[in-house]
Amino acid sequence: MKTIEKRKTRVVILWCLSLLMISTFGYAQQSKSALFLKANKAMTNAKYMQADLLVPTEFNKGIENYKDAEDYYADKKGVEKVESSLAEAVNYFNRSADFSVSAKLIFANTLDARADALSAGADIFSKEMWLEAEEAFNKAAKELEKGDRDDSYKYSTEAIKVYRKAELSSIKTNLLDETRALLEKADDMKVDRNAPNTIKKAESLLAESEKELETNRYDMDFPRILAKQAKYEARHAIYLNSTISKIDDNNMEMEDVILRYEAPLTRIAEKIGFVAQFHEGIEKPEQEIIKYVSELQKNNKMLIAENLGKDNEIWHLQSTVALLKKQNIALNSEFNDEINRRTDAMKSQTREFENEKALLAARIDKQTKLNEQFETVYLIFDSSEASVFRSGDEIVISMHGFGFDVGKSEIKPVNFKLLTKVQQAIKVFPKSNVIVEGYTDSFGGDKANLVLSQERSDAVTQYLIANSDTPGNNKISSMGYGENNPVANNETSEGRKQNRRIDIKIQPDM
Repeated sequence: MKTIEKRKTRVVILWCLSLLMISTFGYAQQSKSALFLKANKAMTNAKYMQADLLVPTEFNKGIENYKDAEDYYADKKGVEKVESSLAEAVNYFNRSADFSVSAKLIFANTLDARADALSAGADIFSKEMWLEAEEAFNKAAKELEKGDRDDSYKYSTEAIKVYRKAELSSIKTNLLDETRALLEKADDMKVDRNAPNTIKKAESLLAESEKELETNRYDMDFPRILAKQAKYEARHAIYLNSTISKIDDNNMEMEDVILRYEAPLTRIAEKIGFVAQFHEGIEKPEQEIIKYVSELQKNNKMLIAENLGKDNEIWHLQSTVALLKKQNIALNSEFNDEINRRTDAMKSQTREFENEKALLAARIDKQTKLNEQFETVYLIFDSSEASVFRSGDEIVISMHGFGFDVGKSEIKPVNFKLLTKVQQAIKVFPKSNVIVEGYTDSFGGDKANLVLSQERSDAVTQYLIANSDTPGNNKISSMGYGENNPVANNETSEGRKQNRRIDIKIQPDM
C-alpha cells in the first residue's frame, strides 16, 4: 500500500511540475511585446483620436483591463488570463476611438476653447480655472457616452466659459505681465541704443494687445497672438543688444558679421545638397531652401496617398487568401465526410464562395480605377494652387491658392483658372457627390467666421454649378466650418493664408 501511495504522490508531483513547465514555456514562447502588440496599437490609436479626453469611461476601462493583463503577466498567472484581459482592453480602446470621431464634431467648440487656453499657458498660469474647465469637460464627455445630450451640452458650455476665462487670465499673467517685466529690464539695460526699432515694435505690440483685450471680448486669438509677438520682440531686442555689444567689444568688422550670419544657410544648403552662393545676396539660397522644403512636403503627401493604395492592395490580398482558406476548409470537410450525402451543401458553399469572389473582384476593379482617377486629378493642380490627397475613398482638393478679399465672399477673376481645374477634376468622377467646404483663419469672432466661411463655400458652389457643361451630373453641396480644422499655424501670416481656404471633397460613386 505504501508503495502505491508513493507512486501516486510521484504522479501528482510530476503532473504539477509539467503544468508549471507548460505555463513557463507559454510565457517563453510569447514575449511581452508580442502578447501586448495589438493592445498597444489600439491604445496608441485611441490616444491619437483623443479618446482619453472625449470618451473617458470606455477608454479608462481599456486601461484597467490593460493593467490587469500586465499584473497577470508579471505574476505568471497563465497566458489565457493575459490574453483575455488584453482582448477586453482592445475592445474598449477600439470602441472609444470609434466614438471619438462623432464626439469631436459635437465638442468642436469646446476643443477649440481648450486648445486656445493651452496655447496661452492656462494649465500653468491659471491652473485652478484650468482644472475646473477640465472637470466640466470630463462631465460633458461622460454624459455624452451615456447618451444624455442635454446634460452633455450644459457641461460643455460651462467648460467653454471657464476655458475662455482661464485663457484671458493667462494672457494677462503669462504674456502681458512678463512682457512688461522684459521691457523694464530692457529699459534698465539701455537696449534702445542698439535695438531701437525692435524695442519699439515690442512696445507697440503690447499696447495693441492690451487695447484688443479691452475692446474685443469675443475673439482672444488676435490679442493672444499679439501678446506672444510682443513678448518675443522684447526678448529679441535684449538678445540683439547683447549681440551688438559683443560685436562692438570685439571690434568685429561688418564683413565678419555678415559672414557669420551666412554660415547657417551654408550648412543647411550643404545638407540639402547644393552650394549656397551669396554674391547676389541671401535671397537665392533662401528660395532654393524653400523650394526644397516645398517639394518634400509635396512628396510626403504623395507618399501618404501611395501608402493608402498599398494598404488597399494588402487588404485585397488578405481577403483573397481568406476566401481561398474558406474554400479549402469546406472542400476538406466535405471529402472527409460522406461525400454523397453532402453534395448539396458542398454546392451551396461553392456558390457562396463564388459570390464572395465576384464581390471581391468587383471591389478590386473599383479600387484600381479609383487609384487611376486619383493620379489624374493629382496631376491637374500645381503645388502652389492646391494639395490633393485621399481620405479613404474620398478625394480632397485643398485649395490654399484660392484668395478672397478680407471679410468678403465674392470670387475674384484671378481664381477663375483654378476653378476651371476643379471642374476638370470633378469630371473625372461622374455622378459623384461633391462637397465644397469653406474655412477661415482664427482672426475675428467665431460666429462671424462661421457665417463668412458658409458664404464663401456657397459662392464657389454656385460658380461650379453655373459654369458646368454637364449640369446635374454631380450633386454639389456646400458647408462652412469657420476657423475649425486649421491646416497650419494661425500665429504666422503664411499659416493664416493657408487656413483661409476652400476644400473640395469628391465622394466617388462606388
